[in-house]
Amino acid sequence: MRVNGEWLLCDDGIIRPSVSGLVRALDDQWVEVTFLLDCGADRTVFSSRFLHRLRGLEVGEGQQVYLAGVGGRVGSITVETTIGLIRDDERIVQVHGHFGVFTESESGDLSVLGRDVTNNFSAIYDYLNQAVTLLALPHHYEIKP
Repeated sequence: MRVNGEWLLCDDGIIRPSVSGLVRALDDQWVEVTFLLDCGADRTVFSSRFLHRLRGLEVGEGQQVYLAGVGGRVGSITVETTIGLIRDDERIVQVHGHFGVFTESESGDLSVLGRDVTNNFSAIYDYLNQAVTLLALPHHYEIKP
């Protein structure tokens, strides 16, 4: 299985690895989402613009969760939903789980695809060759000298 991403030019002028996906909203519809691929992020977190669309989904225990990173602590809630990633054959692979949603708009413009999802793939972030790819069997990669 192969999911292709791209190097995305963000509003701040920095190019970052991303993958397009879908998130199942409260009304059971798929909503398009651009995920920042972050190999340092422990978990997947949706941007705050999804807060109103996901708020009615089953919320995890404790409701408010604080996430910490390089930028400091930010507020989030946890929701149970499904992420859809579009494969190279245009089929959708679904990942169901508990994911975060930033509660403050200044927390980030992009949703973050963390290792709770990307650990299911071989994640390739290759800026020199302009490749962003998530691979799972039967696809694989090989590094040669």
